[in-house]
Order: sequence, then C-alpha cells, then structure tokens
Amino acid sequence: MKVMSRSVVCLPLLAVFCASGLIGCAATASSDSVGSGPARITDAAESDHHLLLAELALQDGAFGTAINEYILAARYSDNPERASQAMRIAYQHGFLRRALVAAYYWRELRPEEKAARLGVAQLHLQLGNRKKATREFIAIIESEEQERGQLFLELTGIFMGGDGPWLASAVMEELARPYPELAQAHYAVASLALNASRFQLALAEASLAVEQDSEWLGVATVLARAKIALGQIEQGLLYADNLVLDSRDDGVRLDYAYMLMSVGHNDDARVELMLLLEETGSASALRALGFLEMDGGRFEEAGARFSRLLSTGEYTYDAFFYLGLIAERMEDYQRAMRAYARVNMGISAIAAQARLAHLINRLGEGEKALQHLDQFGAQNPGFRVDMMVARAELLGEMGRYPEALDLYKEVLELRPADEGTGYAMAFMLESSGDLRSSIKQLRSFVRKRRTDPLALNALGYTLVANTDRLKEAGRYINKAVRLAPVNAAIIDSKGWLHFKTGEYKLALEYLREAYALDNDPEIAAHLGEVLWEMGEQTEAQKFWFQALAVNPDSDALTETMERFGQ
Repeated sequence: MKVMSRSVVCLPLLAVFCASGLIGCAATASSDSVGSGPARITDAAESDHHLLLAELALQDGAFGTAINEYILAARYSDNPERASQAMRIAYQHGFLRRALVAAYYWRELRPEEKAARLGVAQLHLQLGNRKKATREFIAIIESEEQERGQLFLELTGIFMGGDGPWLASAVMEELARPYPELAQAHYAVASLALNASRFQLALAEASLAVEQDSEWLGVATVLARAKIALGQIEQGLLYADNLVLDSRDDGVRLDYAYMLMSVGHNDDARVELMLLLEETGSASALRALGFLEMDGGRFEEAGARFSRLLSTGEYTYDAFFYLGLIAERMEDYQRAMRAYARVNMGISAIAAQARLAHLINRLGEGEKALQHLDQFGAQNPGFRVDMMVARAELLGEMGRYPEALDLYKEVLELRPADEGTGYAMAFMLESSGDLRSSIKQLRSFVRKRRTDPLALNALGYTLVANTDRLKEAGRYINKAVRLAPVNAAIIDSKGWLHFKTGEYKLALEYLREAYALDNDPEIAAHLGEVLWEMGEQTEAQKFWFQALAVNPDSDALTETMERFGQ
C-alpha cells in the first residue's frame, strides 16, 4: 500500500506574521526567480503610484499583476511596513518567490528585526533551498544567545506545518548540532524527526532531551511516541501510562489516548477519553471519541459526538467536516455536501472542499465540480494552490490524466518542496499508464531520502503491484518495515509482497496486523483477496461486505470484489 504525505494546512510563516503584527496563511509559490531582487530605489511618489495600482489590481482579482505592483511599491520605498506588506500579500496569494524578494527588501531596511530575518529564512525553506535556509537560520540562532532555547521551540512550530517534513527535519538536525547541551534543541530535532518518520533519530534525540530535563512532559511524550513507532509498543505505552499517572496533565492524557488508538487498543483509548471527558468536559476528548466511533464504523454514534462538539464552540470546522464525511459514508450525499460547504476556514477546509467537488462529480456534474474548486481558490487565495492539487486529483478521477499531470507539474513549480504532491504525481503517472515515469520519480525520492520509510514503501509497493521485480521490491519494503514497523500501510505492503511470492500464510499474518492498526479499505481488499485464494471464500465475502459497509465509496474494495464476482 502506498503512503502519501499531504499537508492540509499551511502554518509555517504564521509565527513570522504574528511576530510582526501581520496575519496570513498560505502554502504556495511562483515560478519567478529567487533572489534579493533589483536594488531598491527610494522614490516615495513612485512607490505610492505602484501601491495604488496594486490595490486596484487586487480588487479586480488580477493577483499576479497586484503582487508585482506591491513588490515595486516596496522597491521604491524606504518604509519597512510596505516591504512586510508586500511579503505578506505575495505569500497569501501564492507567490513565494515574489514574497522572498519583498522579504529581502524588508530585511535590508530592518536588519535587526527578527521577523524580517525569519521571513527570508523560512521562505528559502519553503522553496526547498536547503543550504540557503540553513545559513539564514544559523545566523538567526547565533544572534539570539540569551534566548536560544526558546528560539528552538519557536522554530519547531514554524517548521512543523510545511510541505516538506523530511527537508525540515534535515535542516533542524543541522541547526541543533552545535548545541548538544540544550534540551530544546534535542526536542526540536526529535519532534521534526517524528513528523518526518525518522523514528530512530526521534528516539535518540528525545532520550537526550529527557536526560537533560526529566520534568518536561512535552519531550517525554515525543519519546513515548518514538518508542511506539519503532515497534517498542508495550514499552512506549507503559512509559506514557506512567506519565499520565505522575502528572495527571490533560494534554498528556489525550496524547496517551491517541497512542493507544494508533496501535489498535481502541477499548483502552475509549476508557481514557471517557474519563477525560467526564472529568474536564474536554472538547479535544470529545473530538477524539468521534474519531474512534468513525474508525469502528459506528456512524450514528460518531455523528452524535461531532454534533455535541459543535455545541461547545470548539473545533467547529472539524465538526462540520466529519459530519459531512459521516453523511457521505451513509450515502446521504446532499447532507454531506451541505456540511462540507460550511468548512471554508481552518485545517479541514482543503479536504472538505475536495470532498464536496468529488460528490458534485459523482452526481454527474464534473465541470461544475472543477469550477467549484477554481472559484473557492479565487475567493480564498490562501488555498489557491491547494485547490489546484484538489483539481488535479479530481481530473485523475475523471480519467483526464494529461491535464492532471500538467497541473501537478505547475504546483511543483510553485511548491518545489511539497513532498505530498510529488508522491501524488508519481501515483497519477502510474494510473495514467506511464509506469516507467512513475517508478523513475519514486526512485528519485529514495535517492534523496535513503532512510525515508514512506519513499521506500511507495517504490516497493509500486514494483510489487505492477512488475515481477519482487526481489528488488522486497529490499525496499523490508527496509521500510525496519524503519517504521508499526506503519499500517508499510505492513500491508509487506503482506502483499508475501502474497505475490505465494507465501499466503505469512501474507495473511501481516495483513491482519495492518488491518488491526488501520481499517483502511485497501488493506481490507488485500486481506479478503488472500482469504479467497486460500480457499476461505465465505470468510472473504463476510470481511469484504463488512468493510464495504464502513467504506461504501472505496474503489479498491469494489474493484477487488467485482474481480471475484461479488
């Protein structure tokens, strides 16, 4: 089973904007050249002229023209606020390289201002310029001698929401290397390594941080998660359980429940969450209980949880999104569409609008679905490029592969560090029949990130599913299993590899393990097929139909069942 990494919301520059009194959230770039831009020329009248043109163009929706005019207004001004405004608006509207030019102008005018320096550094990271980003962040860290610990925590938050978790982890590892005595530096490396599926590094760095600050609950939680991710499940859970007993901290209790859920201990997770909800009325616990009910296919119970969540006033957009997903799973498409339409802000907006477009297409109005994504992106510029990704996915559903692939290429020009879109394009190439290009792209990911279990698994599974190069595929998948032994998708790939080599009992063992961790419909399709081939047709049928009841729109399940006459 392939593993994709998609960012659903952009937060990387939020800390920069907040620090400067600005607000903005987007995750996009442009094809303009990166650099400090033309030298500034102070001419107040010329600056005002370009600012007026920029505002008029922005009102007309001519975003590219508006951004160029904002940059010119910044170039001709000695007012740093004008440069910071140009950076913010360029970033919000999807022009990262133009934003970088404005950030250079801002920093030139205010070289001592931390927000301006962070803007330059983070934009280089967003654009995949590893060396430049590292150099800029090192300069910032070295200038903050008295606040380095706090700065590493701040940088962790800035790095965490980007499109390239592996790149962010590698840069942070380099930034922290000179500070072995600083617990916050080890924590930063551990947190970002965990986010990038670099679990061995996460365990090592979290262990060092705990040694230096044994009272820090946040880093202890990272250590517990790393243990679990590396297959030390009982040790990790026991460690987390002791944290809960010692601290009774609500955040630690919630984290512990999620750890239990991640390894399929759902009954224990339910007990923890119910206690937390009863004792504190925690909206976070209520939300987690909704996830738990959904995971078990108990849609009415899940709906009740998310409806109650709405009444708390917290996680409102999440609640509407999951109520839409529940309605969709129950095949009440009109109710699902109404719920999705209400999610126009927050972390769930991208997924909600993509699902809404999917349903519009499913109801036979494909062009209307594509138009919806375009309109939402135009009305919400911070989501413009994410809507391009959603449009590419929808075009793929419609079989319009050349258009989808062109759109993915455009997105990767805008967001060169976007790992999720890179995987999506590789899988789209496979779906379009261009297996050779798909494998070539996946190989390039493995060459760049040789110990990335997600890249190794994506390549290994693609080879298993489409070629007879099973020995080569096994090398990639087995390495991925060693690096991430509790990842359901990777375990599924291992099971499918054994199935392809005729080792049905081993295949069944791995697939059951994968399904216990994550009842994904593709894993269900694989498990049922193995049961069928082993002569257990009745059990396979029962399993397939149970899984289909939870995932009625799963192509993987329906296609597999149709092949076997179900």
